[in-house]
Amino acid sequence: MSKLKSLPEALLFDLDGTLADTIVQLAKAASASAVALGLTPPPQNTIQEYVGNGVNMLLARVLAGKFDVTLDELDKELLLKARSVFNQVYSEGLKTDFRIYDGVIEGLKYFKERGIKLAVVTNKPQIFADPLLKCMGIYDYFDFVLGGEVLKQRKPDPAPLQYCLDKISVSNDMAVMIGDSDNDIIAGQNAKICTVFFTYGYNRANLEELDIDYKFDSFTQLIELIKSFK
Repeated sequence: MSKLKSLPEALLFDLDGTLADTIVQLAKAASASAVALGLTPPPQNTIQEYVGNGVNMLLARVLAGKFDVTLDELDKELLLKARSVFNQVYSEGLKTDFRIYDGVIEGLKYFKERGIKLAVVTNKPQIFADPLLKCMGIYDYFDFVLGGEVLKQRKPDPAPLQYCLDKISVSNDMAVMIGDSDNDIIAGQNAKICTVFFTYGYNRANLEELDIDYKFDSFTQLIELIKSFK
């Protein structure tokens, strides 16, 4: 695993499950949405498995009670009602229900000191991504934050990554995509940039099938990788 040959110019991060554990706030909001529609919500560990591809997909999976579901299968009025409840509950939970992973703040500070541009590319809507990062106290470390509903495409499509790189003026061969799911890795590969996979998040990635450049069990290992480039 040695794809990086020099200090990268940009690090692109997923948010949930990569920078912080936010499953409590996600589960609370998704569960409240199900209850509002007269349904019994799944347990938190099941909701964690449903995370990915944006809020509407999360809600569709929770309401359908299964991972393999499409938005077309769900009544649009039902989804709108669920989303309304989710937005209200989630907005309140942003302030407290999170845990920044060990090494994240130390790492972001160090990366900035090295002159690396930092960005967040998440499937979480922009209206939640920005305030969540601010509540965490890490928003100002990032040169750019791209939420999941800004573009029509979401990860694993490479378009969000390319959009971000264009905004911060960094070429693909000098960037790294860092995340905890197959969506992050596939998006990075499709964008032809280096990929780092964290094993501690909400991942569903099949590590044997994905050609991952770096696989780390902690954020500290990413810091050590960057320190290896003088």
